[in-house]
Amino acid sequence: MRAMAGRYGMSFAAELNEKGDYEEALEAATSAMSAEKENPEPFADRAAAYDGLERYAEAARDLERALELNAAARVIDHDNLDDALFSALVGAAKVEVETSVDAAVALLARYAKVLPKGRHVRDADDWRKRLRGEMPSLLDERDK
Repeated sequence: MRAMAGRYGMSFAAELNEKGDYEEALEAATSAMSAEKENPEPFADRAAAYDGLERYAEAARDLERALELNAAARVIDHDNLDDALFSALVGAAKVEVETSVDAAVALLARYAKVLPKGRHVRDADDWRKRLRGEMPSLLDERDK
């Protein structure tokens, strides 16, 4: 089944994400992936839906695939994908730290593996330190 087209220049899944219809956007993006296996956009669209549903680890996986495909196709702004991946990994780490600091730190380490020259390498290091308690969090700083 082919995904329905959205407004000109915007996929149907992106349009659904914009409306906050994340479950429907997941379905539309997944459908588009099967039709466009080498296009990074459906992966980015599905990642945005996962993000809206606060399913950050799944968003990060799709963003990693979008970055991989985008390296060849260059249809999505690289900086946008970079920012989205960092954000998804931080979100996933914040969830994971509730059960395992080591697992949360490992999630953030994926950023530098995927994007060794990414815009957020230093930020990811800072977040790993915060999660380990080696660096005060931003909330701790405000409480002083």
